[in-house]
Amino acid sequence: MKLNESNKLTDLFKLNFSIGSEKETAERVPNLNKQNLHAIRKGERHLTEEQALWIAEQCQIDAAHVLVELAAEKSKSAAAQAVWSELAKKLKAAASAAIVVVILMVSAVSAINPPLRLKRIAHNV
Repeated sequence: MKLNESNKLTDLFKLNFSIGSEKETAERVPNLNKQNLHAIRKGERHLTEEQALWIAEQCQIDAAHVLVELAAEKSKSAAAQAVWSELAKKLKAAASAAIVVVILMVSAVSAINPPLRLKRIAHNV
């Protein structure tokens, strides 16, 4: 099996939904059959954008990142693959930074205006 985004996505789907067989995986993913899945496993084919987006939605993962990784996987030239891979890294870094900002904002708001249960605890002390 060639490790690529299509394989990672199908493995993630199988794991998230406790699917044991390739046949069941192929039956559950739209417009996928066992032969196509076998070709994906060998690195001869890729998931379509629609299939990749469907899996991303089912597994609740970032669809933009999935599409960028899939484009990198499908690229014919090494230069294009490098650009797509760099874009995927930047996208992942931006998403991580956004999460940190949200956490910091929530922490700051909580410090200024603590949740009601914390106010009650502080009042009772």
